[in-house]
Amino acid sequence: MTSPIPALPLAPRRAVVVAALAAAALGGCAVGPDYREPDARALAPVAYPVADPALSSAEPTDRWWHALGDPLLDDLVERALAGNPDLASAEARVQQARANARVVGAAFYPSANLDGRVGRDKLSLNGENLALIPFRPSTVEFTDYRVGFDAAWEIDLAGRTRRQVEAAVARLGSSTEGRNDARLVVAADVADAYVDYRAAAERLALARRTLASVDETLRLVRLEVGAGVAGDADLHRAEADRLSAASAVPPLEAALQSAEFRLAALTGEPLDALATRLEPPRPIPAVPATTAVGLPSELLRRRPDVRRAERDLAAATADVGSAVAAQFPRLSLVGTLGLDSVRFGDLASAASRYWNVGPQLALPLFAGGQLRAQADAARAGLDAALASYRATVLRALADTESSLIRFASERNREASLAAAAVSLDSNLALERQRFAAGDASMIDVLAAERAANLASDQRAASDALLAQDYIALGKALGGGWQTEP
Repeated sequence: MTSPIPALPLAPRRAVVVAALAAAALGGCAVGPDYREPDARALAPVAYPVADPALSSAEPTDRWWHALGDPLLDDLVERALAGNPDLASAEARVQQARANARVVGAAFYPSANLDGRVGRDKLSLNGENLALIPFRPSTVEFTDYRVGFDAAWEIDLAGRTRRQVEAAVARLGSSTEGRNDARLVVAADVADAYVDYRAAAERLALARRTLASVDETLRLVRLEVGAGVAGDADLHRAEADRLSAASAVPPLEAALQSAEFRLAALTGEPLDALATRLEPPRPIPAVPATTAVGLPSELLRRRPDVRRAERDLAAATADVGSAVAAQFPRLSLVGTLGLDSVRFGDLASAASRYWNVGPQLALPLFAGGQLRAQADAARAGLDAALASYRATVLRALADTESSLIRFASERNREASLAAAAVSLDSNLALERQRFAAGDASMIDVLAAERAANLASDQRAASDALLAQDYIALGKALGGGWQTEP
């Protein structure tokens, strides 16, 4: 039985083999610069310039929010990492970059196509096919039957395809690190919003207690004014205190709702369900006694933004090689074979066979300076990527050092405010004892209560700021993306 698509004859098969061997010999090099990862440790100090016994040089933990000791916070962060829309978008970009890398990598392999055609044709008697022949054909209308196979394989002589693949793989790495950076940001944003919520709830409760105390003081002052014991100045002062205390409540109510809305948006959880989970009072998360911060040289391997800048630099280096290679000759091996006949019954006969095979060489001679300009543009892009990488490293170090300073400073401030709150609580207890013994008035007790509430409010604000400084430090240290939820 005759095969519809004949095997390639011996001569063209030899041509294919020779061309393939030549391609293997010539395709072993790639023009342009070879990428070498820069040593960022030269830009980093040996140690952080912050001396604090609460900071350890041990390797920082990945899921730093677990150290805050709040199971609800842990659950909210995990929910956000699993279902945040921004993370879904970042993951889609990673998949897109992975597919693009496969598209570019496909250029390493031959391409082949099979096509068939049935067409009704009419030739022109005055056209180049018939005008010069000495006799008139019996017909100029016929049906043409064709089935064919064609293949092409570009030999990567100058390494153009190889550099394009290097660039695509590097950009895949950049997209992956962009996704990782988004994970880090989402984890930190959830923790920050949660601390905002707990701080607003605690401070709102204190503000309402203070308002109740001021209301009681105003009531007592009015009684004293009516009895002639106190004057109008005392009344005006009590009324002003009441207005001041009342003004502190609305901003805290707004902060509470705002933090709740942020958490709902970050986690994707319905607002009603989230409000129910947040409703039971909980303290502001307390930072651990000791925090591991590692070394500056380790920081640059953990931070996704630095890792992404390094991958962008690798891609820009490969782009230079690709642009330079475009100025070199391009060698392709092409072949076509098939069957063509004006009578369907003769389509499978040997006389209907056709084939063509051989190498093709394309040498760019003149393009108006386009190729050279493309290479210059790629080199400028490489310079920009290198500068961006250095800037990213320096920003990462500055960000971390600033976070360390703020964290250590707020820890000291929080300790002072905590001691002040304890002293004022003791004073309040003493005033209540004096009132019970008849040595102090209820107004004195209420004044001591307001002072204690104010100190507790300041401490709560400092606790929240300390927790948020810890969160900012965890983010600056590059934790929160390494382990999948």
